[in-house]
Amino acid sequence: MALDTVLQKFIEKRPITVMLAVVLENVFSADTFDRIFDEASERQYTRELAFSTVARLMSQVALGPMASIHAAFRQDRAQIPVTIGAVYAKLKGVETPVMQRLVEQTSESLAAVAGHLTTVRVQPVQGYRLKVIDGNVLAGTDHRPGVVRDTNAAALPGLAMVEYDYGSGLITHLLPWADAHTNERRLMAAVAEWVQPKDLILADRNFCTSEFLGAVASRGGAFLVRRHGSSAVTPTGEWRPCGRCKTGTVWEADVTLSSGLACRAIRIVRDKPLADGGTEVMLLTNLSRRTKAQALATLYLQRWTVEEAFRQLTQYLSCEVKTLGHPEAALFAFTMAVLAYNGLACVRAALASIRGRDRVAEGVSSYYLASEVRGSMDGLRVAVAERVWGRYARLSPAEMAAVLKEIAGNIDWACYAKSPRGPKKPISRKKVRRGSHVSTGKLLAEQASKKR
Repeated sequence: MALDTVLQKFIEKRPITVMLAVVLENVFSADTFDRIFDEASERQYTRELAFSTVARLMSQVALGPMASIHAAFRQDRAQIPVTIGAVYAKLKGVETPVMQRLVEQTSESLAAVAGHLTTVRVQPVQGYRLKVIDGNVLAGTDHRPGVVRDTNAAALPGLAMVEYDYGSGLITHLLPWADAHTNERRLMAAVAEWVQPKDLILADRNFCTSEFLGAVASRGGAFLVRRHGSSAVTPTGEWRPCGRCKTGTVWEADVTLSSGLACRAIRIVRDKPLADGGTEVMLLTNLSRRTKAQALATLYLQRWTVEEAFRQLTQYLSCEVKTLGHPEAALFAFTMAVLAYNGLACVRAALASIRGRDRVAEGVSSYYLASEVRGSMDGLRVAVAERVWGRYARLSPAEMAAVLKEIAGNIDWACYAKSPRGPKKPISRKKVRRGSHVSTGKLLAEQASKKR
């Protein structure tokens, strides 16, 4: 009874943390991690150190309570039957199929829970499921394996390709890759295998290759991709004006690619130049004309959804751990951050079931949600015994949804509200020589003296 009282106190004061802890217990249980490891691992095996133990340590880093694996290990060392060296050795050997399977299977489970909480977003093109694909190169690490200690260049531990599902708001596929210098185009054959019939793939110009677009079309999918300058297109008709979109005027023409694939080209003549000075953007799509060119020009702007996901993974969750220089360890940290991001997306779905999808999207700050979790998750785990969490491990998706919705009823919405700001005013900055600096205090004092 006392334990329930402690949990109730957290529900009243830190409901987001409790909701995420419930999701972790149900969808990301130790049994789930160990089962997926046994199914997908080809070289590693379990002797004394369970894969779920390593995942638990890494989750403490991804969610923010611990700054490093070593710090997390020190807190749990009494329950871990091996040395910290063995933990790092396990991390260095985590295989790509394990990371991929973790994201795919757990995102399916989370989608099932979210499906009982709120309706998915209305798809922008009727009959298609919008999927946004992009890549992210992990930043250089402070820890440098021996092979990179003789250079001052940044040591990049790898890159990751992801698929973001617009309808559910979840990252549903992940392709981690150890060689950070690999061109994204080399990985497109593997990425194309994610495509299902009636998927609409939205991607930037790096994905504009005849091979990739042809693979999407052959698998029954559609694409909306920005044209790359190296991609040859041959118009087979006149350019037709199609009115305006948010960023400029829209034109359309039928074209064929070098592979012979027929598609539509949508040209946006921008009101304002791009950062590189260009004034035109061309999109390629194999969607029929039932979807207007103006609508597709506007839809392309939804690429920001995956960019926003990458930003939150970097700024709110620890997807880039500076102390992990070995590629497999660093990529596993990214994977665990993706799982945490998906868990928080499920929490947001619970909030949307109470307040409405649009109001949550526009008014609830992901920063404040993640900030609460970072500050209180460790205390919650210490204060509430493991046997209390066991009651959530076996709940069905519908039962899980009911629990999350009940907890969401305790939300003090003001604690998580966004703080909107007005548009930034253009500032004319004085040019200074490289390496120079100013004293903020001195300049403020001079400004104050002028006002007297």
